[in-house]
Amino acid sequence: MKKILFVSLILAAMTASVPSGLSAQPLDRIDSIPADTIEPTSPGKSDAESVRSQSPVQFREVWGYLMRDCEKSFKGDEQVTDVCYFCCGVSRSGRVNVNVNPPSLPDLNGKRRRIHIVIADLRNTKLMRRVLDSSTGARGLLVGDIVELSKKFDGVQIDFEAVASRDGSNFVEFLGEIKSGLEPGKVLSVALPPKTRKVNDAYDYAAISAVADRIYIMAYDQHWSKSKPGPVASLSWCKSIMAYAKTEIPADRLVMGIPLYGRSWKETKVTKRVRVKNKQAKGAKSGKPGRTVVVTKRIKKSKSVKTEHIDDLISRKNASKEYSPETGYRIRFGGKSKVTVYCDDINAIMEKFLFYREFTDSIGFWRLGMESRDMWKEIEIRTN
Repeated sequence: MKKILFVSLILAAMTASVPSGLSAQPLDRIDSIPADTIEPTSPGKSDAESVRSQSPVQFREVWGYLMRDCEKSFKGDEQVTDVCYFCCGVSRSGRVNVNVNPPSLPDLNGKRRRIHIVIADLRNTKLMRRVLDSSTGARGLLVGDIVELSKKFDGVQIDFEAVASRDGSNFVEFLGEIKSGLEPGKVLSVALPPKTRKVNDAYDYAAISAVADRIYIMAYDQHWSKSKPGPVASLSWCKSIMAYAKTEIPADRLVMGIPLYGRSWKETKVTKRVRVKNKQAKGAKSGKPGRTVVVTKRIKKSKSVKTEHIDDLISRKNASKEYSPETGYRIRFGGKSKVTVYCDDINAIMEKFLFYREFTDSIGFWRLGMESRDMWKEIEIRTN
């Protein structure tokens, strides 16, 4: 990853649209649900309550992204062993700010959490091509900056989401140079897009996992801001991602990402007056007036929803809601502006805990500060 640095560059990238399964986007919560909504239909009955009756799920490592300038959202009771500090971007000149310092965070059960600096670029393919090409000299400068910055942190995560397929070999070489330059004990992790099969892209799971210490799979954005409404990470989709990942990445290096956000799609009717030419305009005398017509169309706008707000949304009297462990909650509001929300609650998130734990003992979250605080009761850090 996230979550494009200059902080302004990253924030601009947060709202960018990306094809499903190619990138994890930093997302802001939905502003509001409109008041002009219809009465609900009968909600579907949840059958997932039994999930939370199980003991907390044990993991060796739990990773979580913490946005720079959002340190106050970290309360201290999070069951997180590794904090990905998001982020430090690649400037237009191909350099990074080496003056970023790690946040001061409370220990977890008397043990210091590891803090990883995230070096991110989410959409600048041309910049990526230039800085990954060893013949330009830019790669050496960027590697030098990253290695220098890493001295303040426990590790470095590379989140380059716009690498073209033809630059894949250069990307692996670049990662190898960073790994070679890191001090002993420093962790190199790489955030990679979710895939259900081998495709011709720059992100060769096997080749990258042979270099990096951890591979973080961004298993979210199945549906995104410009797609049709649907779950951000349905359970069956996550299972397909794991089925492929486990064939390419060693279990002790694999970290499966889980979203702490859902998404809303708001459909609004827009009416405009448009000036058009008369049918007789062609060949008519200059200055002949056109005519004005009224054009009506429906547009969709999408925003993210923090999972901490799911209880409030489903408790609203005017909400039509359905639940399944597969998709989490689907909530619909009607009226002049039709809104569809897909968002996991703790039960649906726990379904992912239980499934991923069968194959790996490391999970991660995008992003800290968006979760229900009760979620941390369902995780236990394994100490042996």
